[in-house]
Amino acid sequence: MEVYEAAEILLKAIHDDINGTIVFSDFLAYQTQGYDARTAVELTGIYNKALLILIDEGLCHRGVGADIIELGQKGLEHKGNYRKYIKQRDTRNLLEKIRRILPIFSFIFVVLGFYITYIKKKNNNEQKIKAKIVEHRKDSISHSRGRR
Repeated sequence: MEVYEAAEILLKAIHDDINGTIVFSDFLAYQTQGYDARTAVELTGIYNKALLILIDEGLCHRGVGADIIELGQKGLEHKGNYRKYIKQRDTRNLLEKIRRILPIFSFIFVVLGFYITYIKKKNNNEQKIKAKIVEHRKDSISHSRGRR
């Protein structure tokens, strides 16, 4: 079992309780019931990590006693669905990163636009100058033929 699966189970258990609270030691005893001692200790560690993650995320918090866990505001908002919370958090983080990176791309596009415009103007000016030179040569050739 992964920590995130344990966090989902724990948050769902807290949300499904009528009062939105559980006694963590009773929850652990129920979850580790039927396992050998080694597996029970491993599961206890996983659920402790899951509880710390949920508390850090603000989905639940410790109650009056150290063993009582209550549902937090974020846990209520997401209706005890940890996966939904994770999806929204990841989406929010992705959008935040995009919001930070987007001005850089916008700047690059603007600079490229100015550069392309500059190259086009420079090329047009060079073509006009070449056309004038060619026209001038034709005029000078026709004038020189007319003098002979």
